[in-house]
Amino acid sequence: MKYLLPKTSNLQLILTLFSLFICKELCGDNIKLIETRKIWNKANHNAFTDLEYFKGHWYCAFREGNSHAGSGDYGKVRVIKSADGIEWKSVALFSKDKVDLRDAKLSITPNNKLLLNSCEYRVDNDSNLIRNNTSVTFLSSDGIEWSDSNQIADPTFWIWQTTWNKETGYALGYRWGEKDMTRLYKTTNGIDYIEHLNHLRPPGDKSNEHAMFFGNDATAHMLLRRDNPSSPTRSQALLGTALPPYQDWEWRRLNVRIGGPSIIQIAPNKVIACVRRYGNGNWTELGWIDIKKASYEPAIRLPSGGDTSYAGLVWRDMKLWISYYSSHEGKTSIYLSKAIIE
Repeated sequence: MKYLLPKTSNLQLILTLFSLFICKELCGDNIKLIETRKIWNKANHNAFTDLEYFKGHWYCAFREGNSHAGSGDYGKVRVIKSADGIEWKSVALFSKDKVDLRDAKLSITPNNKLLLNSCEYRVDNDSNLIRNNTSVTFLSSDGIEWSDSNQIADPTFWIWQTTWNKETGYALGYRWGEKDMTRLYKTTNGIDYIEHLNHLRPPGDKSNEHAMFFGNDATAHMLLRRDNPSSPTRSQALLGTALPPYQDWEWRRLNVRIGGPSIIQIAPNKVIACVRRYGNGNWTELGWIDIKKASYEPAIRLPSGGDTSYAGLVWRDMKLWISYYSSHEGKTSIYLSKAIIE
């Protein structure tokens, strides 16, 4: 859970628990957007974000490229830093020759390092059967100086992001293409990812991007995107639930098709998702997930449209901080919104 940092100080822990208690008692069900600002648009195409608060500063990671994706478009991953969410500066830029570096996801490891998950996609040497990609991680103690890339998991499996439960991180890896597969991996250091469960979803299901959180009782909850046009359920998203040791998952279909899922629990029985919606033009929105009913209820659209989605969510100081990207103002750019719960 992004709002519960590993190995935090006693004071920080007390403040976090107090914030959760206050939200449980006072937070309603109305999400009110209080601010949105554009924080980056220096590349031709700026997209696929994540957000983290680490050692007193905000960090936003995203891809810079020429377009959403395509042959010859060798994306780079940039990390920007801010003390207040208003003024941002670039602190890192990752790239590799002839590789599209994509989908940066941030988390904090148990030994208090900033972890960045990403994927090297070889767009000029690809296959429709199995996509040609390698998942990698980078680690930093200060958000500025970063390790070299670490190749992780199995080749061709796209490790989407790492979600931590105490000392162990879990991540869904998916193999995209006509021979699609899913695997659940685990790690204790953000470097060594070992297979925990093969075929988390059956082959042919076209499951891919995911978001997770762990409840106070250590129950795992996963929001899972599917893209299977031949499915009678029209690629509706899934909500997965598992108890430790996370080998036996119950899957229930949500009432909506989504892209770029992000999810966060801000209090018991209060779970917010940020997703791309499809309809009369795409948009990014916040909505409520009812875990018991396995349902999704839209709450509020973010200022967005066109090429948009891939949000990062952090609950801090009784506010929901949201990074995302959108092209509703023309150029595909990075935005930061803040919302309160009334």
